[in-house]
Amino acid sequence: MADSIPFVTVTDPARLGDEVAKMKLSGGGVLVLPGGTYPVNSDLTIDPSITLNFMNGAKLNIAAGRTVNLNGKIEAGISQIFAGDGQIKGAPQVKEFYPQWFGALGNGKNDDTKSIQNAINIATSVGGTVVFPQASYTAGTIYLKSNVRLSGEKGAVLQNASSFPDTLFTGSGISSFEIENLEGKFSFDISSSSDFIIQQLHVAENAGNWAFTACTNGMILNNQIMNTKNVTERIIYLSGCTDMLAQGNRIKNKTLFNNVEGNLNTGINASSSKYCRIMNNHIENCGGQGITFDTNIGITSAADRKCFSNLASGNIVIGNGQEGITAFSSNQFETYDITISGNICINNRYDGIEIWGVRQCIVESNSISAPAIKDYSFGAINIYASKDIIVSGNAIDNVPTSGIATVNGSNYPEQKCSNIILTNNRIQNWNYQDMNPATNHDQICGINLFGADFTVVQGNLFLDTRAGRKYGVKAISVVQGRHHIQGNVNPNNLPIDDHVEADMTWAGRQIAERLPMLRMSQLQGDLNNGNVSGIDPGSVWYNANKFALFFKGYEKAMLTPMIIDESSTSGFPSADYAPGYMQYQLQTGRLFFRGKAISSSGKYTEVVLKDKFINLKRSTEVTKNPVEGDTYYDPTKKKPVFFDGTNWRDYAGNIVSVNP
Repeated sequence: MADSIPFVTVTDPARLGDEVAKMKLSGGGVLVLPGGTYPVNSDLTIDPSITLNFMNGAKLNIAAGRTVNLNGKIEAGISQIFAGDGQIKGAPQVKEFYPQWFGALGNGKNDDTKSIQNAINIATSVGGTVVFPQASYTAGTIYLKSNVRLSGEKGAVLQNASSFPDTLFTGSGISSFEIENLEGKFSFDISSSSDFIIQQLHVAENAGNWAFTACTNGMILNNQIMNTKNVTERIIYLSGCTDMLAQGNRIKNKTLFNNVEGNLNTGINASSSKYCRIMNNHIENCGGQGITFDTNIGITSAADRKCFSNLASGNIVIGNGQEGITAFSSNQFETYDITISGNICINNRYDGIEIWGVRQCIVESNSISAPAIKDYSFGAINIYASKDIIVSGNAIDNVPTSGIATVNGSNYPEQKCSNIILTNNRIQNWNYQDMNPATNHDQICGINLFGADFTVVQGNLFLDTRAGRKYGVKAISVVQGRHHIQGNVNPNNLPIDDHVEADMTWAGRQIAERLPMLRMSQLQGDLNNGNVSGIDPGSVWYNANKFALFFKGYEKAMLTPMIIDESSTSGFPSADYAPGYMQYQLQTGRLFFRGKAISSSGKYTEVVLKDKFINLKRSTEVTKNPVEGDTYYDPTKKKPVFFDGTNWRDYAGNIVSVNP
């Protein structure tokens, strides 16, 4: 049978040191301290073999300049057991420490800063937890230490005195600390620290921000920051950080845009940071952006200033004073490799998502709407002076202006957007407020290629279901650049148009296979000599002012206009047009070419098809000995026919009798 542990009661507080020494010599035990004050006027060491049992009201009063090296165990209730201006050091065999042990009153009036700090200072030596029982603690600046966990029980409130805004948690060069389950008004200033967790904090009306500078492997999880009085700084700020996770946090203010001007009071800002994940947060009514990835212009080194390889996923951003989510670069392409995926952006003042001077960015599977916003913006997704961008699978509904816009950035070396892929997006009810395009920079397009080159626009769905529009909308508008636009779904048959600039010039192009592109344009151009700059050969478009189709050939810079004649029934042109015009008669199905001067006879020539190409020949001039593949328009049958090698057939496959 094991020997029983000896218990010794200290009967004379002045002989505490003697009793400690005697117990150590006897091999240790439990030293019971009845209620009362035990003065420590010389350094005292508590051996690991000794347990101090503090009865109710018992406390050590450590004189200034004296130290208690505490290496044993402590048995005590939640009341003060250490007093005086001396220090407690050592490695006590304790896992949980209480601010009350060091004199915290938790009455919301007395300053508990020193008591909390003393608890943290001793807990760091053993990797312990400072437990905050239910109470209202008043504290100023708290200096965090490595290997310490601060944990509040339900109802533990921590805030500064009324003359100060917040309790400030600060630390530099520390690691492996945790803070959890506290309520109140507090802020953070953590630098060069790592491997920490800040979670389940409930903060209301704090005036400062949560700033983390040059930190790594930190997690900011499931916190609530409500109705902040911080109207000038980022609310959660990651500057120069690596491998940070901000997840499940709720940042919400009562007033739309937090009642401040734009570009202030961003919800979560990862600045000049890398490998950071901003996930599943709810951010509502901040003054600036909901979430921003950007470069910190205060960092002088270009390499250190970069912001890259970051992720924003699964966030809900509502009613923020600028964009919902932004990737921004102070100098072009310093911010790059950003993925923005699966977020919900509602009623943000400007764009739902904005990419500004960024390279190598993916924007996919986001839901963006802003039915309550009437302010001007470029679009639900705005891409400004950026490159190598993929925008795919996003759902855009009820937004003030464009669905997706690409914009020139005159303040960047590479002003145009380029290498943009816009695929499989559903864009519905843009220009939802039915704003006048004359005052809205014509931003009434599902996709507006306002300043881009080398863009793929494919597989997108454009749908307008808004009733009672005063101003029409367009599916796609092309201002300039070389683009491949193909395979989009447009059930309303909305215009796919070339944007008309003030100087009435057009620079629309296409690349890849150079398939002829049909464009609906207000372009007038120079009909006589085709002197319209910047048009790729092979392009075909319809001019709504002239009611004519135009084609630009490959070798000569000329335009061949085609008139659609809906009224003529004579089988011959009913009106004269300038030489070079073609006229197609809907009533007779015949095509004519005006090739000679007005005074000449035979000025009109009927156009027939031969060898699968248009030839300017009269039907009587078609060969009497056809070969397989010969095709022409038969004026008697009023339909095109072709020779299959044996018979003439129409394009339904029926054998027909013709007189070529």
